[in-house]
Amino acid sequence: MSKTINYPSQEWLDRWIDHYLDTHPDEKISDFKALQDKAENEWWLNEIEHDRPTPFDLTPEQKKAQKEVQKGMAKSDKPRKSTPRPRKPNENKRQIMGWIKTLFEGLALNRTIDSCAITNEERTIEIFLNDKHYTLTLTEHRDKKE
Repeated sequence: MSKTINYPSQEWLDRWIDHYLDTHPDEKISDFKALQDKAENEWWLNEIEHDRPTPFDLTPEQKKAQKEVQKGMAKSDKPRKSTPRPRKPNENKRQIMGWIKTLFEGLALNRTIDSCAITNEERTIEIFLNDKHYTLTLTEHRDKKE
């Protein structure tokens, strides 16, 4: 059961054009056909907005074909290769972590702490003190945006 399409009546088009001319008195109309086309477009936009059938709607076969075409658009046939990006070592952070380790090793010699170890040479150092475990993390902040 298909819904019937409502076409604009000449009376409706005339009323729309009259209203348009009343609300736009400064606009000079030289092409009446263009104004009538504008009125028809307004009618069809209103019909589409209210989810009513229009002559521009797709047939069920066209809708099915459209769905089939759109299915393949989301996925590619080939699997994407993930390429690991090589990361340059941050020499400044490595140097700072070396200094911190040397500092804590000096404290370990004085028996202030039990031991220390670098677990990530650019980020973390583990410290053991009185049977407790601590982690010190080094963060390099980005430059402020101007």
